[in-house]
Amino acid sequence: MRFISVRELRLQTPGVLRKVLKGEKVIITNRGKPQAVLVRLTEDDIEDVVLTHPSFLREIETARREYDAKGGLPLEKAREKLLRR
Repeated sequence: MRFISVRELRLQTPGVLRKVLKGEKVIITNRGKPQAVLVRLTEDDIEDVVLTHPSFLREIETARREYDAKGGLPLEKAREKLLRR
């Protein structure tokens, strides 16, 4: 595991991403404090991450509550609108 600053990430993004793609975990720090982590993510992982990560689940639930409260556009109507453009 490697620690890098936000500045280093900004200046060396391609190199950092190459290391992450090889499996290395990178902790991003801001003023010496950990703020985020970069880990390799494949297309197959995306669904698992979204469906198990608490913050994603909260976002999904918030969106559902907003939809229930304010109403929304059914998927078929949204498709029709998009295809008319």
